[in-house]
Amino acid sequence: MKKLTLSALLLAATVLTTAVQAQVINGDLNHNGELDVDDVTLLIDGYLTGETESLKPTVNPYMVDNSLIAGTWYSSKTNSTIFNADGTFGGMLQGLTYKYMPFQKHILMYGPDGSFAQANVVLELTADSMLLKWPDGTCHLMTRTQPKEYVSSIELSQTSVEMAPNTSVQLTATVYPAYADDKSVSWSSSDKRVATVDNGTVYAHHVGTATITCEALDGSGVKDTCFVTVKPYNNGYEYVDLDLSVKWATMNIGANAPEDYGDYFAWGETEPKDYYDWSTYKWCEGSDDTLTKYCTSSKYGTVDNKTTLKLSDDAAHANWGGTWRMPTLDEIKELRDNCSWEWTTQKGVEGYKVTGPNGNSIFLPAAGSRWDGNLGGAGKYGYCWSSSLGPYYDGNAYHLFFNSRGTYLPFGVDYDSRSGGHSVRAVCP
Repeated sequence: MKKLTLSALLLAATVLTTAVQAQVINGDLNHNGELDVDDVTLLIDGYLTGETESLKPTVNPYMVDNSLIAGTWYSSKTNSTIFNADGTFGGMLQGLTYKYMPFQKHILMYGPDGSFAQANVVLELTADSMLLKWPDGTCHLMTRTQPKEYVSSIELSQTSVEMAPNTSVQLTATVYPAYADDKSVSWSSSDKRVATVDNGTVYAHHVGTATITCEALDGSGVKDTCFVTVKPYNNGYEYVDLDLSVKWATMNIGANAPEDYGDYFAWGETEPKDYYDWSTYKWCEGSDDTLTKYCTSSKYGTVDNKTTLKLSDDAAHANWGGTWRMPTLDEIKELRDNCSWEWTTQKGVEGYKVTGPNGNSIFLPAAGSRWDGNLGGAGKYGYCWSSSLGPYYDGNAYHLFFNSRGTYLPFGVDYDSRSGGHSVRAVCP
């Protein structure tokens, strides 16, 4: 703490030359002939004579109850300036009281016994100073040094966010307190390969995680962060890279989570329905020998020699768009042959955890299948359609199958009637 000898603080007034022997410091008197100075904010003729104090401003920020102590200048948190004004102690000259007369803009000075000491000292106020004009022409300028208000906290609009590659999200930063001198902030990303940030706008680039930091630039060190997870999405739906030729969706078409069964589709149809039978099948005239599309033999219907679903008849593409589609027979075989399969339970739902060569995995729930108006086998087995027409008989299509019984094959590739309702698990490039 600094020490200044008060006897050095002299005012060049004609009739008043008494040295300062006491001073109001944050409401306390110091009578030891020295002035304790800490966080000083007032200069009088180059001498420090005040300390910081946080007070609320009045209507007139330089006046409280029409009186003030001239030697004490306080700074408020609203960037206005006020004087302590109890009218009981003269802080500029020992034993004198300074009373501000708002209409005459003069200061009246009174002695401790109440006697009149001097009048007609003109007071001029500005935003940053108070000027005392004495009768002999001497002027004393009291200049204000405003203490810096640092940022105390920053609050981001989101603390965590999930994004898809090539998307963006806007973060906003609320800086406290509102009256901080410098509310400017800087933005940064912990991993620019995953996500970058420009003035609060976060741009996602690659799958991964990054921390977005917003930090005050006033030297306070105050900051807030948002944790960004960039997940692999295609047209709003998440996929997993199993290190295969295609990416596999994390859930079935119509599901809201990997454990949900999702919807059931007849092969080549794009909407679920209540009854699954040849009588309701879209691409026939009521029977398996009256096929109207995807037919290679005239004994099963109208021949068009189409063996792979068009995107317009692909339930994955029709429902999810983008580059989503149903897997081909070869892509299902790749999943079967290049991944490890583990029968497990995920969130109470039985099915297979399928793990690719890179360690990433998907979950296939044992959703069963629908025939006529009934659901069978749920929790025991599951089917997922391919986009490929089956062999031998045009009424069949290839699918992926899996079951928990362990007899014959627990999982593999087979074919089934196109009219049945099976799950659809989408793939994308």
